[in-house]
Amino acid sequence: MVPGEVVGLHSLPVELLHDVQLLALSEHLPYTSKRLRQVYHGSSPLYRAKYIFFRLYDVRNESDMLTRALRYPSCSIDVLEAFRLLVKRNRDGNKESFPETDPQEDGTPLKATPEKEEKDAKKRLFDLPRRLFRNLDKRPKWTDNDAPLPYLRHLFNTFKDDDDVGLRPDANANQGYALTKAVHIRSIPLVQFLLEHGASPEPKDCLAIIVAIRQKNLPLVKMLIERPGASSSKKRRRLEDRVKPDVKMLKEAVRCKARDITEYLYHEKGVVPDMTTLQMMM
Repeated sequence: MVPGEVVGLHSLPVELLHDVQLLALSEHLPYTSKRLRQVYHGSSPLYRAKYIFFRLYDVRNESDMLTRALRYPSCSIDVLEAFRLLVKRNRDGNKESFPETDPQEDGTPLKATPEKEEKDAKKRLFDLPRRLFRNLDKRPKWTDNDAPLPYLRHLFNTFKDDDDVGLRPDANANQGYALTKAVHIRSIPLVQFLLEHGASPEPKDCLAIIVAIRQKNLPLVKMLIERPGASSSKKRRRLEDRVKPDVKMLKEAVRCKARDITEYLYHEKGVVPDMTTLQMMM
């Protein structure tokens, strides 16, 4: 130690600083100095996963834990994989201590009712984090490799096996925020991906469709309403639309002077206008 040198947190080696943070679990510590920020910014995916895991250790429901973990900006794909291993290790360690079902008086497990099974299924869904979509801006062209598609593919491809006890990403989380944002920035690859993985344009009174109508984007409106393979041909069975077009959509199309969308909703989809909309159409 140099004579006169101030001894403190900054003088500790990196390994001890890592241990300090795992004990403190402080979200502010990395921003108290430039050195600490460099130390924690350069940490490994496993270390970051441990930090998130210990911060959420008291969360008993795994879907809630994943929902909260994915909100951390540091939760990259590598961090997520390390986090999953920590959760699985903790789950396997608790299986012997805690029974999976409450036993009856004779010791046999209770059978789950249909209501309980439906409730349990909802508990296995975790939210797509808003952070993946919040800062997306419009651009002339979108590709399949633009963010956040690689991250989303990893999520949906990872959580589809028995190893994760039925956990699934919820494409309709946050009242359909992901799909509405994808429509707003006109990212067709992102819209298609979300629709293919269960996203619905119905939340918030079909806001995603209203946004597409305001953009005067008929192909996008059709993509949101109709399912792939839908055909007006009598030789093929017509697939049911994702949502039933209504007078609100027609009124918005008329108000925006989107004639092609108005024709589509009025003639092809058979939306009956109310008196106000009819007067606007005349």
